[in-house]
Amino acid sequence: MANERISRIPAPAVPGIADSTRVTAGDLVFISGQVGFESDGSVPTDFARAVELTFGEVERALRAAGATWEDLVRVNVYVTDLDQEKLAIYRETRDAIVKVAEPAASSLIGVQSLYNGATIEIDAVAAV
Repeated sequence: MANERISRIPAPAVPGIADSTRVTAGDLVFISGQVGFESDGSVPTDFARAVELTFGEVERALRAAGATWEDLVRVNVYVTDLDQEKLAIYRETRDAIVKVAEPAASSLIGVQSLYNGATIEIDAVAAV
């Protein structure tokens, strides 16, 4: 028997690996870890570009679930080799993309490594 609360939304760059999973629990949508790759599947060398592409994947998953940035209630961000420069780039790029009056609760966590050499990954929860 299929679980209608779970749906997989394949990612265009790396099918079957970097995809989003929508799990609804009541009015919540859980978006699995998103990583932004270039259209050829490569990891961006510029961190601002990586942030931009990753937020693009989050936005794609939100749209697929019928949600928007305003619906986010929790965001977890994982960054490799996190330092003050990357933190500043992340905040500046995020603020240019996610323009909401009430931002979601969030955590930014420095990690040792991510899938396929990515430098940033984001998972999120939205209330729809």
